[in-house]
Amino acid sequence: MANARECRRAMRHAPDYGTWADAAQQLDALTGREDWKAEDESALYDFRMIRARKRQLRRLRERGDTAGLMHELRQGLHWNMGGIGSPYLYAQSLIGTKRLVSDYIDEVCCALTELAATATPANAKQRQHFLEETALSFGRTGLMLSGGATLGLFHIGVIKTLWEHQALPRVISGSSAGSVVAATLGTHTDDEVEAIFDADMARFGFWRGLSPSSIIKRRALMDQAQVRRGIQHFVADMTFEESYRRTGRVVNVTVSPANTAQSPKLVNHVTFPHLCMREAVLASCAVPLVFEPVLLYQRDQHGAKLPFLPNVKWVDGSMKSDLPRLRLRRLHNVNHFIVSQTNPHVVPFLAMRGSRSRGGRAGILRAYALESLKEQSKLLAGLGRDLLPPGGLRNRLDTVHGLLEQEYRGNITIGPNFRLRQFRQMITNPSLQATRDMILAGERATWPKLSMILHQTRISQTLDAAVRQVQGAARQAGDAGVQRRQLKTG
Repeated sequence: MANARECRRAMRHAPDYGTWADAAQQLDALTGREDWKAEDESALYDFRMIRARKRQLRRLRERGDTAGLMHELRQGLHWNMGGIGSPYLYAQSLIGTKRLVSDYIDEVCCALTELAATATPANAKQRQHFLEETALSFGRTGLMLSGGATLGLFHIGVIKTLWEHQALPRVISGSSAGSVVAATLGTHTDDEVEAIFDADMARFGFWRGLSPSSIIKRRALMDQAQVRRGIQHFVADMTFEESYRRTGRVVNVTVSPANTAQSPKLVNHVTFPHLCMREAVLASCAVPLVFEPVLLYQRDQHGAKLPFLPNVKWVDGSMKSDLPRLRLRRLHNVNHFIVSQTNPHVVPFLAMRGSRSRGGRAGILRAYALESLKEQSKLLAGLGRDLLPPGGLRNRLDTVHGLLEQEYRGNITIGPNFRLRQFRQMITNPSLQATRDMILAGERATWPKLSMILHQTRISQTLDAAVRQVQGAARQAGDAGVQRRQLKTG
């Protein structure tokens, strides 16, 4: 077995998850964390409740008591039941957590799978109703991809890891650079997804400056036509409804009106089904003063492309709604959020929060100092905005206040550990090697969070699979009933 230093070095330079996980497991064993996992007891969660519920579910399942099993599941299924969703449970070891937590989740999933597998024509409708109600109550996980310009390549590494471990949520939102990645996913089927992870495919030069005369004329620094070409390279020419029908992925793109008097919009197949995805992504990438505002387009009932609200232009969605939690909750029943965060004005706060959670006194002081600075800046921006007349500087302060007021974290937040030189690359066209490095950085940042992600998404995925299975059984039972009635009347 390697020593602790060798394990840490192997983790830092791991080319894939398997290598990283082997080193992490060895280091957990060397530091006594494997013993901690084996013990049920901990003040970090209600181990007595979880142990009792696990035993009760197993007892009911082994007895074949489906009525009791359904009652037990329906009244107490929650992703944070007994505190098992607490991030502190996953901060004690490098990989995994208490085995009791893993065993409990296994037992819940076994029970749900068995309920679906034992559905009969006589009880299929009842099982379908139970599983659909339970899934609605339990909620679902959403993946939110932030802005960050070229640093958005980091998102591809996050998605690659989730995809490889069957943990990629169906509900995905994206703002600015994140919208490009979300829309690319939304227009590629499961059979096509792996092509997205290829650095040769992911690399594209979005940035091209304008001449001085064009800057004055367009009131923008960069050539939007180049961004449009990049979006066309990644995103198929579809409406949001067409994308959903093709892939089953629920893609959400945030856009903000150039006129601050209007509110930001979350565009998806429910809210604006006929909007063209490419133009929505282009608008979400239109950072004010860097790119021109954008007209949105829609397709009419004949398939013709027409302007949507011809008098309104749209800009970068992350200005006011980088991570649209509330709308995702209302529209898609999302109550658990995985965030891939690369915004340069946010990442330092994430790093400080990480220092605080690790418990060092210096980290705690830095974190609180930075949080205090953020709150004071928000207060000053809000005060200035409220004192000034509409237009001009007030609009600028309104944008600043919107940026500071947002919550940029999720239940699970994945952020980069970039150096200053990488942040300087955010408005440059990356080399092939830089593209590979940023994708790998996304993978490496996701690996330490993967145990928590897999645990917290597994029950909802099992519920979804069980619902689909029982819906099929219910349809077959209905078809058989129709045939019997036809034979009797015939």
